[in-house]
Amino acid sequence: MKRDVGLRVPASCRPKNARSREKTYLSESIEEYVEGIYRLEKEYDAVGTGEISRYMNVAPASVTTMLKKLNGLKLVEHTPYHGVKCTPKGEALAIELLRRHRLIERLLVDFIGLPWDGVHDLACKLEHYISADVAGRMSVALGNPRTCPHGNPIDESEDDGSQSLWESMMGQTYTILKITNEREDYLSYLKNLGLLPGVQVYLKECTPFGDMMSLEVLPEGRSVSIGREVAIGVWAVPSSGAAPKSHQK
Repeated sequence: MKRDVGLRVPASCRPKNARSREKTYLSESIEEYVEGIYRLEKEYDAVGTGEISRYMNVAPASVTTMLKKLNGLKLVEHTPYHGVKCTPKGEALAIELLRRHRLIERLLVDFIGLPWDGVHDLACKLEHYISADVAGRMSVALGNPRTCPHGNPIDESEDDGSQSLWESMMGQTYTILKITNEREDYLSYLKNLGLLPGVQVYLKECTPFGDMMSLEVLPEGRSVSIGREVAIGVWAVPSSGAAPKSHQK
């Protein structure tokens, strides 16, 4: 005798056939590419397939295939020899994904207590599974935070006036606002150096060769040297504080 079962697994949790799995994968993959291209646009003047390949950790051929798909969906524009950029439609998608991502990071750090430098990868996975409405409710529950734990604005469309340390003027004092490279090893490295949002640094000099920058972490005046790859991921604004006494004329 067949028994009636009142319990039902939610539709989103039911076993998927091959076509459904492919569709879900492509949806997440498309979102990751668009978000990644948008992030890269903030770091580089022109985003090429090489940068996308390294960011996504995939073969260049895979990037070329995906760019055709994204172009067909009107999410990006790819002009040969001029790079790739998001369309207004792609930008809107990326901004919404980043909002969810950064709210999730806040939840993981502020409520669950996960380490500051270890939440990015998990947020990358979870951002595809919450709706805009859920994200809005999360924001309210979190007290409507303005930034993620790494200092990046929840609303990516806001201009905070910051620039990367690599593009900043030597002989000036800056306050670090945000860290745009959220890889765990990179964040751990910055944490060990003391280069965190809210910290003031004095930029001493940039070597003419070798792409190295020397700076002092204030107020203790501890000297730190970082390379270009590190400096471009640390964004800051000019500080009203005076230069360290050792550098005042």
